[in-house]
Amino acid sequence: MSFADKLRPWLPLHENGVSRAVHFVGAYLFTFSLLVPLSWVHLPVPGLALTAAHLLVLAVVLYAVTLEWTAGLLMAVPLLPTLAAAEAVSRLLTGTAVGIAVGVMVVRFALVVGAHIVFEKKTHGLSLGGPLLFFIEPVYLITLVLFSMGFKRDLYARATSGSTGATAAR
Repeated sequence: MSFADKLRPWLPLHENGVSRAVHFVGAYLFTFSLLVPLSWVHLPVPGLALTAAHLLVLAVVLYAVTLEWTAGLLMAVPLLPTLAAAEAVSRLLTGTAVGIAVGVMVVRFALVVGAHIVFEKKTHGLSLGGPLLFFIEPVYLITLVLFSMGFKRDLYARATSGSTGATAAR
C-alpha cells in the first residue's frame, strides 16, 4: 500500500487545525512515554552507550523516511529533544520516572481523543494503522503542511483521488 493510499482515509478524519496540532504533539508525547523505560535497557555495543530507546528512534525515523522522505526527515528533528528529555527522566528515581511516563501517556490520550471529539466531531479509534500510527503521525501532518505550501502536488493528487497506489502507478 502506498503512502497516498494510507493518507487517503486519514485526511477526512483530521481536518481541524487544532486537532492536527494536538495530534502532532501527541505523537511525540506517546514516543516520550515509551522512550523513558526503553532508556533503561542498555545494549552491549562496545564503545557506545546505546539503549533500546535509541533503536526505537532509529526504527521510527527509518520507517518515516520510507513513507515520505521529506516529511520523514522533518518529523525526525523533534525526536532528538524528545529522546533527550526521556533519557533525562529515566535517570530519576524509578518510581518518579514511571509516574512521569504514565502521566504523559494518559495526558496524551486524553488530549488526542478530546481533540477528535471536540474539534472533529468524529473519531477513528485504531482503524487507520493501529499503534504504529502513534509514532509516525507527524509524517502525515507534516505532509499536509507541505501540501499547503504547494509541495508534493503529485502525492496530493494521488491521496485525494479515488485510485489506489497500484492504479496510480500505471
